[in-house]
Amino acid sequence: MKRISLFFYQYSSLKVAVLFTAIFIGYLVLVMTHKATGFELSDGNIKSLGMSFGFDKEDITVFFNTRTDDMINAYISFNQVWDVLFGVIYGLMYTVWVSVLFKPFFGKAGSVNLIPLVQVLFDWLENYTLGFSAQQYLVDGTISASIADLASAFCMIKWAFSGLTYALILVGVILLIYRFFKVK
Repeated sequence: MKRISLFFYQYSSLKVAVLFTAIFIGYLVLVMTHKATGFELSDGNIKSLGMSFGFDKEDITVFFNTRTDDMINAYISFNQVWDVLFGVIYGLMYTVWVSVLFKPFFGKAGSVNLIPLVQVLFDWLENYTLGFSAQQYLVDGTISASIADLASAFCMIKWAFSGLTYALILVGVILLIYRFFKVK
């Protein structure tokens, strides 16, 4: 892990961070919003289970009961293809940003720049668990309570690491401002 962390510290720059941010925004606007329309309800209600901070079996059941089989298949594809790619993109973007902001402290900060990748891991686990639930629902109309709880736990851990990532970026920006005024 230390080698991966050092790689990001070494090769991350403001230009690379801006490039990954542009890719992130482009993918979000051009791909994710388009692919989500395959399972979106006409009233715009509950776009994706993973956007909430946790859910239960009843939430998943309501989500699937209000959708057609084609919409559920679109949701499976969204989770297991498009959102997986999105995880790679936002994970790299946040890792580069944290690396840029903490580069002056990389000796003390250690592998803190890899925390966004933990968020990606739990996002993927959530996606595949929800995909499994959707496939189970299509086969026999049931949702496993234990799988629903597992998907929810993965979702909450994902959001916790997301918050930690944003906190790191905020601390990094504060440190950058502090260094700027300290030099002056």
